[in-house]
Amino acid sequence: MTHRYQNKRKEFTEIESLIFDLDGVITQTRKTHQKAWKEMFDRFLVKNKQEGLSQNDYQEYIDGKPRYQGVKSFLDARGIDLPWGSVKDAPGFDTVCALGNMKNKMFHEIIDREGVEVYSDAIQQLKKWREEGYKTAIVSSSKNCRKIIEVAGIADLFDTRVDGTVSEELGLKGKPDPDIFVEAAQRLGVNPENSVVFEDAISGVQAGQEGFFGLVVGVSRLKNQDILRENGADIVIEDFNDLDLTDETILDEYFKRQGEPVFPSNEKLFKLLTQKKPAIFLDYDGTLTPIVSRPEDAIISKEMKQTLETLANTFMVAIVTGRDKEDVENLVGIKHLVYAGSHGYIISGPDGLHMEHPDSERIIPQLDKIEKEVERELQENTQGTQVDRKRYAIGIHYRNARPEDEKTVGDLVENILKKYPGHKKGEGKKIVEIKPDIDWHKGKAVEWIMDALNLSSKENILPVFIGDDLTDEDAFRAIEKEGVGILVGGHGQQTAAKYALKNVFQVKAFFKKLMEIYDEV
Repeated sequence: MTHRYQNKRKEFTEIESLIFDLDGVITQTRKTHQKAWKEMFDRFLVKNKQEGLSQNDYQEYIDGKPRYQGVKSFLDARGIDLPWGSVKDAPGFDTVCALGNMKNKMFHEIIDREGVEVYSDAIQQLKKWREEGYKTAIVSSSKNCRKIIEVAGIADLFDTRVDGTVSEELGLKGKPDPDIFVEAAQRLGVNPENSVVFEDAISGVQAGQEGFFGLVVGVSRLKNQDILRENGADIVIEDFNDLDLTDETILDEYFKRQGEPVFPSNEKLFKLLTQKKPAIFLDYDGTLTPIVSRPEDAIISKEMKQTLETLANTFMVAIVTGRDKEDVENLVGIKHLVYAGSHGYIISGPDGLHMEHPDSERIIPQLDKIEKEVERELQENTQGTQVDRKRYAIGIHYRNARPEDEKTVGDLVENILKKYPGHKKGEGKKIVEIKPDIDWHKGKAVEWIMDALNLSSKENILPVFIGDDLTDEDAFRAIEKEGVGILVGGHGQQTAAKYALKNVFQVKAFFKKLMEIYDEV
């Protein structure tokens, strides 16, 4: 049964399947696994005169990973080099596989002695959701998954199982690669974007986003909400009873896409991206970094920066943003990109590429005068608003303001526009801008860069723009006929972008998928 919900925009959202990690989500064998890992490694580490396995060690290097990969990951972190050995090695301490098999031996001894505990909140909701018609799957890196769910008496609650044994048979990669989740969705006959993933491990939530799943729910059994969010959880719950899958907010934000969803099996899109070489244009806030309360806190992650650097080795990459050019250059810190700041009023790049709008000498003094007036009015009449002066625009953020201040900001901007002709209003997510009323925007900036780099005349080049805000619509429209527009998240209004990604994590996964394809070509 497909669950369809009609939202306020008269469009439909679908949730078809629920995919659950085992340990720490459905069963409390996470404690059992951790106990077995600690006993095994503590015995091994004594011989190497090192401290035993800590809680942080377990979460960072072992939790959620296939057994032998977990061993290798932890040994690498401790600077210990052992031969890999063979999966047939007897339990022992001389090879990676022997250590993994020793851990498994200890795990079975504990299960046989103590049995399996389940999380009652998860089982209660799982039974309810199955009655409502959702398809369900259990996934695990463990080869013991089948035994665990049978001992716990819950095997009949899942339509399919993808575990360590299945992964070995099919050659599936372990987390944080999304293979086991994607395989589960395929076995259920659904697409990832119509599925919910429930995970308690860092590697698991990363895998959920890498697989382009519609909703990745972090299950915080260990009060680790922040680290789950930082690594890809869309929402975090401590108790399954706290989650309502019919909540319109959840459905709109995570399943309602304003374009055709991008996911690894979208053959049409990825075929298009290989027929012509992409020239990639990117917004910054909300595309390369999550939207944050204060603009100065929007710091690009180490992983995204590394991904961008690799991407730029194969493709032309330009960042086209409302931020000042110098600001975004400092934040990103990659020299061989093209940077277009202030919605494209100033552009620079490698090999002396440079352009600044010819009206800059006239624009800037007038904005200086307006800025002082705006600051005075906001200080006197609002709380929590923030002025973000850019070289060619004045941004007013009201994300942290009082609800009534939104109208105050709107009225202020309208009055400013009347008092200072030659300016116009720009709008985004919890921000309004005062800009010069000149026919120049992100779309014009994209066209200028394409022409300046002689890309417009090349039939084998495909412009791709990825952005999340209303200001990106000018760029989407500029390339609509000859390129690919991808909207990140949504802004609630009509878009010229044909495709959609859910969030920053999926943007990074899209880049990785694109590079994989070009490595194969």
